[in-house]
Amino acid sequence: MSKHGETERSIIRLFKEAKEFIFEEEEYEIINIGKPRPSKGECKTDIYILTTNLSTGLNKEFKISIKQGDADFLGNKLSIERATEIFGSQASHLIKESIKTVENDFLEDYLVYFKRAKRTEAKCLKIGWKFEFINKPGGKRVAKLSLSDSQKIDIYAGTNLSNEKKNSKVNGEIIENSGIANYILTVDNTDEDLEYYLDRILPIEEFAVKQDIYFACKAINFRVEKDKWDSNRPLSVFINWSLVNNVLKGEFVMDRPLEFKANEIGENIRDILIQLKINSTNFDDLKNYLDDNVNYID
Repeated sequence: MSKHGETERSIIRLFKEAKEFIFEEEEYEIINIGKPRPSKGECKTDIYILTTNLSTGLNKEFKISIKQGDADFLGNKLSIERATEIFGSQASHLIKESIKTVENDFLEDYLVYFKRAKRTEAKCLKIGWKFEFINKPGGKRVAKLSLSDSQKIDIYAGTNLSNEKKNSKVNGEIIENSGIANYILTVDNTDEDLEYYLDRILPIEEFAVKQDIYFACKAINFRVEKDKWDSNRPLSVFINWSLVNNVLKGEFVMDRPLEFKANEIGENIRDILIQLKINSTNFDDLKNYLDDNVNYID
């Protein structure tokens, strides 16, 4: 049972027990409450509450996104489909522009490891770098995304989600736009009363424009010793390895973010090593084939 799921259920239970609540000096009666459930994937709304304003008689939806402490809020398994849901139709362009801001960090990185360097073990070739979101800056190939206020709101609200996620089911009934959040609640624990949480609910627009969103490009390497790599993740930048006149060249591809996955590049490396008859026992012989422009450590 996830901590996030426990938090959702605890807060839903508090609302259900109260039946009515006061928010920004207005009193609301709860008509319907539940967790929106898309037909696949996840939407941005964690708690959907349909209410009637007891003063005006008008209905109001509270579509609350829950941010659990310092948890990763946007997710890190980024595919081109997921990036489009987050950033909209400009996703590819935005990622390419972000990569340009740390381009030198890629170009200065080692593509071949004949010895261990920091966390990268010996006898490795670079496949590429996956694209992830992080809460705080720090390290190489990490920078702040350049986003407008409206883009930030779209991201946190989920405006660009697919229709299946926007129009989620609440208690078994599809409710239009129930998956698009209009409020956000940052929660550290579930030991407080309902009033405590109501005081901390913010409109998504107010919250989103104050946020900085960072990205990190983390390496995926072909580990020759084990003849494997970690996961088939989409790559923000990858190395196009080629064997030309018995010279191994490695070209950085920075303008096709998330179009290629690690397996495709890894299999290409494996094929080249087979052609060169290079394995873990004679890996140092690879130096005889490397192009002068391939940066390596030995």
